[in-house]
Amino acid sequence: MTLPILDWERIGPARLCEALSSFGCFRLRHPELPGERLAGALDDARAFFELPQEIKSTVAIERSPHFRGYSEMKNERDWREQLHLGAEVSEAHDDPPFLRLEGPNLWPPDPAWRHRMLSYLAAVERIGKEILAGILTDEPDRNSYLIMKLICYHPQPDSEAPRPGVAAHVDFSWLTLTLQDDAGGLEVRAPDGRWISVEPVPGTLLVHAGEILAFATQGRIAATPHRVINRRSDRPRLSIPVFLNPSLHTVVAPIPDSAGSRAPGPVIDYSHVHRVLPPNETGAPFHFGEAEWRRKGLNVWCTECVQL
Repeated sequence: MTLPILDWERIGPARLCEALSSFGCFRLRHPELPGERLAGALDDARAFFELPQEIKSTVAIERSPHFRGYSEMKNERDWREQLHLGAEVSEAHDDPPFLRLEGPNLWPPDPAWRHRMLSYLAAVERIGKEILAGILTDEPDRNSYLIMKLICYHPQPDSEAPRPGVAAHVDFSWLTLTLQDDAGGLEVRAPDGRWISVEPVPGTLLVHAGEILAFATQGRIAATPHRVINRRSDRPRLSIPVFLNPSLHTVVAPIPDSAGSRAPGPVIDYSHVHRVLPPNETGAPFHFGEAEWRRKGLNVWCTECVQL
C-alpha cells in the first residue's frame, strides 16, 4: 500500500476525508512550507540535540510547571530524547488544574533559534486548521492548544536487541502533522490492520488523525496507530510532530454532519495500542482540558493499561 501525496493547491475536502478514511494518513505538500523551510526546521532540531548536555539540562522539563522542556527516555517502549514546546503564552491560573498546561516555554540561549521554532509552529498550526476546516462542518477552535515535539531517536545500540523508539500508540489530538528526516523507521497501521512503513519524502508533512477527530466523527475517521524504530546504528533519527488540539476549555462532542460521515462506515478497532479514550468511544461529550490534565498532570496515559 502506497500512501497518497496530496498537493494542497489541488485538493478539496472530499479527498482529505477519503485519504484519512482509506489510509489513516497522507503526505502533504503545502506552499507555505516548501522543502527548504522544512529542511531548515530539521537542521534546527539537529542543532538543539547536538548542544552539550549541560545546556539541554537547563531547559529540563522538570523545571517547567507547564510540561514544556527537555527530557530523555531509555526504557522498554522509548529510546529517545525530546524537547516539548507550545505556543508562547502567559502563565494562566492553576484553578482548575488543567490551566497549568498553558504557559511559557523553556528556551535554549539563542533568540534567533527561538524565533524560527515559533514561526514554524505557527505555520503548521495554520495548515492544520485549514485541513480540519475541510473535514469538519463546524469551525474548529480559533484558540488551539498546541504541542510541538523535537524528537531525537537514539541510534540502535550495537550489543543489544533492537530498541523501539516509541511503542505503538495513537495521538490525543485532532490532527498530528509530522516532519521526519531521511532515516526512516516510522510505521502507521492502516484501517485494514496492516502496518505500513512511511518512508520519508522530502518536502512533505505526514498528516494523520488523532483520537479527538475519531471521537468527533464517531469512528468514520479512525485514530491512526503508529510506532517508530530507528533502524540505524550509526546515526540518530529526527522528527518534529505538531499536535493540533482543541482549546483547553472545549467540550468535544460528536459531530453527526461532519464531512467524515461520508466515509464507508465506522472503523471498529479492538486492539490494544496506547490511547486516552476507551476503544471505539461513542459516548457523552468530554471536556478536553480535564482529559488532557488527567493524561499529563495525573500521568494516566492509557485507559486500557489502567484497567489491566
